Amino acid sequence: MTIILWGLLSILTFNVYAIECDCEIRVYSPISGSHKMIPTPLKVYQLEEYDTYSRKNQWHCRKACLEKFQSDMPSVQLYALLSLYSERMIEEAMVGFNCTGLTTLKYPVRVKASLGPMGLGNVADQMVVVNHEEQCF
Repeated sequence: MTIILWGLLSILTFNVYAIECDCEIRVYSPISGSHKMIPTPLKVYQLEEYDTYSRKNQWHCRKACLEKFQSDMPSVQLYALLSLYSERMIEEAMVGFNCTGLTTLKYPVRVKASLGPMGLGNVADQMVVVNHEEQCF
């Protein structure tokens, strides 16, 4: 009976010490836009779980984050998402005017990894150029 109790307690306490590896793709304000805009999280991934904050686990977390970003967000898909984001920003008058003609927006995109509350810094930095053209009259 005590063996079963100890086994059950060890299984329940094992989950308490799990440290999640998170990966976040952030889009910053475009170079030609307002610098008062806050960074927008484009996508957040919850990856593996680790039991310690060791350097090896930090390295594995950063590597998993980069691999997930590269597989899930190829440049074509990232461009498409940022094109929609640009249209929304123009509609909300955050960039451009009512009739903008050709608008070129350069978005800094950063991928950040974290292991629990510990930030692991940028995993990837990228500049995505979106050309948006709106017919005037």
